[in-house]
Amino acid sequence: MDLEVRALSEKHNLKISIVDLTESIQEIITLQNTNTHASIALGKFLIANCLIGADLKSGQKIISDINGTGLAGTMIAEFQDKTVRGYIQVPDFSLDEIKENEGSPLSQTVGKIGFLQVSKDIGLKEPYSSKVQIVNGEINIDFMYLLSQSDQVNSLISSLVDINESGRVIKAVGIMIQLLPGHSEEDIEFLEGKLGSLEHLLDTLKKTTVYESLIKDIAEDSKILEVNELKYKCTCNKEKVMSSVKLIGEEELQKIVDKKEEVEVICDFCKLKYNITSEEIKKII
Repeated sequence: MDLEVRALSEKHNLKISIVDLTESIQEIITLQNTNTHASIALGKFLIANCLIGADLKSGQKIISDINGTGLAGTMIAEFQDKTVRGYIQVPDFSLDEIKENEGSPLSQTVGKIGFLQVSKDIGLKEPYSSKVQIVNGEINIDFMYLLSQSDQVNSLISSLVDINESGRVIKAVGIMIQLLPGHSEEDIEFLEGKLGSLEHLLDTLKKTTVYESLIKDIAEDSKILEVNELKYKCTCNKEKVMSSVKLIGEEELQKIVDKKEEVEVICDFCKLKYNITSEEIKKII
């Protein structure tokens, strides 16, 4: 079962979130038909998006969009009501395109020249959007930079997506630790001393599912605020599809009606096919 755990340490001025998306990411990469490097990149992107949206309330939504002109092209991650979905533009690029001495496979997959944009819809007239240049295509660093620029929050984001030789997800999990406003130099030193190396933290995340205990190990006074189940779910529907069909334009739609043709629309996220008849099109012209 996929889940998120949110906690707060008042003593050390820390907010800690952990998300395990192992099952959801397996569903998503199967739908997207990704190769290994694309699976890892999309998985890390989905985890980071969930981590920064972990405190959203019911009905609120966060969408992240990244394009670093890398091998994978554009990636999109959505998180709403404890459900996730994701899309990758080029899911199965040639693995021969990953070059030695040109950065990590992840940074080559994502790319280093472009932008990361995050949009939060919290029920206001317009979504709140933040956009930054990509730092290095390592995803977690890029999200940490965005948070520092848009929210002025110092954050640590770390994640792993472990894929076996057959392409299945063994574990996909991430953690975000944020220093709260009013934190002291002592809080920073405490956190640095507790975490040690990121490799050790990731190794612990990989081996455990008792995330509440891990949080307590980081800060013994931590209060668990929430533990929620997460799921994959696509939010596409016929109404949204009809709205997209309208964008074809009245003149072109009339031609389709006159010829009694159909329009096929395929959801980028779940690959569901919608066949819109000429009679349905006639109603929206």
